[in-house]
Amino acid sequence: MSRNDLLDHLGLPLTFPEFFPPQLEQYRRSLSESTDTPDEYAIAYMLAAGGTATGGNVSACVQSGWCVRANLFMSIIGFKGSGKSTLGDKVLAPLIRHEVELKDRAALMAEEECYDDDMSDGDDESDGGGRRRRCAKPPEPCVIANDCTGPAVLRLLERNERQLLVNPDELSTQFIRNTGGTDRQMWCELYDGRRRRRERASSRSQSVTLDAPYVCVLGGIQPSLFQCTYSQRGDDGLLDRLLLVGDGIARQVTWPRDVDDPALNAAWDEAVDRLLHIEERAADSLGEQVESRFTPGALEVCRRLEAQLNQLVIVIGVPESQYGIVAKLRQHAVKLALLHRCFRWAAGEFGEQGPLGDIDADDAQAAAAATLFFLGRWLIWRPELRGGGAEAPTGPVGLSQSPGDDPALQSLATVTAGVQRGISVIERLIRLLRVRGSQPVVLATLTAKQLLPDMAPDELRDACNWLVDNGHAEWLSPDCQTFRLVQPLPQAGRRRRNPISTVKERAK
Repeated sequence: MSRNDLLDHLGLPLTFPEFFPPQLEQYRRSLSESTDTPDEYAIAYMLAAGGTATGGNVSACVQSGWCVRANLFMSIIGFKGSGKSTLGDKVLAPLIRHEVELKDRAALMAEEECYDDDMSDGDDESDGGGRRRRCAKPPEPCVIANDCTGPAVLRLLERNERQLLVNPDELSTQFIRNTGGTDRQMWCELYDGRRRRRERASSRSQSVTLDAPYVCVLGGIQPSLFQCTYSQRGDDGLLDRLLLVGDGIARQVTWPRDVDDPALNAAWDEAVDRLLHIEERAADSLGEQVESRFTPGALEVCRRLEAQLNQLVIVIGVPESQYGIVAKLRQHAVKLALLHRCFRWAAGEFGEQGPLGDIDADDAQAAAAATLFFLGRWLIWRPELRGGGAEAPTGPVGLSQSPGDDPALQSLATVTAGVQRGISVIERLIRLLRVRGSQPVVLATLTAKQLLPDMAPDELRDACNWLVDNGHAEWLSPDCQTFRLVQPLPQAGRRRRNPISTVKERAK
């Protein structure tokens, strides 16, 4: 089964859903054609650029004590020479111009302060040529950093509180530096935006405290180097914080189409510029802080998404040790909902000087669809998330204690283990069918290698028969190969097969 077949059977989007306002969505599609890059590559650049421009002064409050900001960690997994550099030059151009403006403004302010200091001292020193002596050059403002060690990132964040985008050419180098793993810990904490204090006994520099660091990450990784992002010490949660794009399918290179649209480029530049000044222009800004709350409708969409994700991890066979992926997906969804709201505001949907407003059901729905897309990309690149065997080692059926050396208890343990296996197969099948809805299912498709890899055909057929006999499904073909899930109808006197007896019959 191909990767796309797996995602399709799970009901996950094969392509990134429409996320941006109409004109920015057109800009995204024109970018892909003009740079000859896969359609989803532009997603990573636009989301990272939007999150960076929005900055750390804009937050979304889901409930009391739970507030997030729009910083994202994006990674493009693609082969070298796939056009990522050209795409980055186009999308990140507004941020680079903003950085230049900040540097010019800082240099002008430094010169004015130096002039005022000289006048206040009454000392008109010069360098002998009639020119005033220059003061020490202050640290330059930074919006985009391309080559940064962990400690350097913290120093940049100390001087650039509003936003920072770390954009290395090869992202894997950020995670495999010889720093004893401290950089990986730092990135995990920076994604969460927690207060962070750096103190080193071996360093003579002063300690650094960051109250609310705000940083976005964007970089490419070649498929052969993706394993470098894994920690040799185990799963430290860093991969869960990365949103991945790229399906790993090699494309033939074609000549880029000349579809560069000045109007669409101007719309993107204007949207980023508005996000860079959202604290000044949004009508509901308070003290240069903008706070958006989730409406009841948005919360309901998020709850439905969480229920769907919980179903999917069981269907896929995600190991229990990886169930925390659902919590990270929920956090990504909240951030994406906030960013979707900000893009709508930047496109002028709420007026030139209108308020950002609260996150509504439309924002949450767009974020939920995007989150499911990113789950699909995780399944492509992270094989440890699928096919791990979802059944628990113990459950409602089983011995209360170890059978030990008693042959009778050992035989009983074997029977109960088979019963538990039968129940687990039926449970995963039901959850898979619930995800797919009422669409017909071919039995041979369910036994495909990547969808339900640890189920034997006879186990699956027994589970299907149990569903049919109990009125939860129906066969659609005479050869009992195609069936679908239906709403059970109460039928008096109908014999219902017990999954325990089914397993016992097979054991005989």
